[in-house]
Amino acid sequence: MPGASWMSSCRRAAGLCVLAPLLCALPVAATDNADIYGRWSLTRLLDSADIAAMPEREARALVGTQVVIAPDRFVIDSRTCRHPSYERSVDDLPRSFREQGHVSSANMGLPDPVTAIDARCTHIYLKEPGRIVVQWDGYYYDAEKLKPIEK
Repeated sequence: MPGASWMSSCRRAAGLCVLAPLLCALPVAATDNADIYGRWSLTRLLDSADIAAMPEREARALVGTQVVIAPDRFVIDSRTCRHPSYERSVDDLPRSFREQGHVSSANMGLPDPVTAIDARCTHIYLKEPGRIVVQWDGYYYDAEKLKPIEK
């Protein structure tokens, strides 16, 4: 039947028109970065790359420092990275740390594969809800999300 093919195509197109808005309305896991936006505290120095941009003494002094991750900035200590990209990728843990950070992933406590977030001036790694690893100047820190400041 020549009309059957046309009818089938019309049904398929109608189905797509109904499904498209529904699919677009589905929450996309963490692409809005709500899981990382906020204030964080560097709780522990985990490790360092073979070559780092500051002495270990200075790196240890950053433990307890607050980090602010916002859509328009990444702030650590007195340094601000403007317009971070927060581009996400899912990477093989040992290989990515070895190739990109020149550091072992053994002490990080991260899942494998790991979600890596490139903020342009640094990298952030998702550990579990409310916990991340922040790389700064060749050092890797555990960080815990702080409760929002009440107004």
